[in-house]
Amino acid sequence: MESWRNPEAGMSTNELVRRAMYEARLLAKAELLHAKVELAKEARAARFSGVFLGGAAALSLVGLTLLFTAGAAALALPLWAGALLGAGVVFVLAAICAAIGWVKLPKKPMRHTLERLSMDLEEIRQHVELRKH
Repeated sequence: MESWRNPEAGMSTNELVRRAMYEARLLAKAELLHAKVELAKEARAARFSGVFLGGAAALSLVGLTLLFTAGAAALALPLWAGALLGAGVVFVLAAICAAIGWVKLPKKPMRHTLERLSMDLEEIRQHVELRKH
């Protein structure tokens, strides 16, 4: 076979292994660099979106406050009693939201990752034990 078509033909096994390891390291570095660039780009987009979503949330809270104030003023009660009733409704809604959020909160974060890591550690321990004997 012609060496210009297959430059690896004249290399020893050690040289081929070294070259493969070198190329694997280069590939890993390139993938890591690509991931960093992609993550930075997505982080910028997420930050931009976060600013506008935060603004929308703040404006929604202001609108909700104005809505409850208008509702309290429209009741056939003294203004202070209507405002107190409106505040009570808001606090009940907040308590319901907090309860739902508390129930949905992960009790054991990253459970699957921790299980896989513990399985990997156990496998390594077993391998080390077998190598000792």
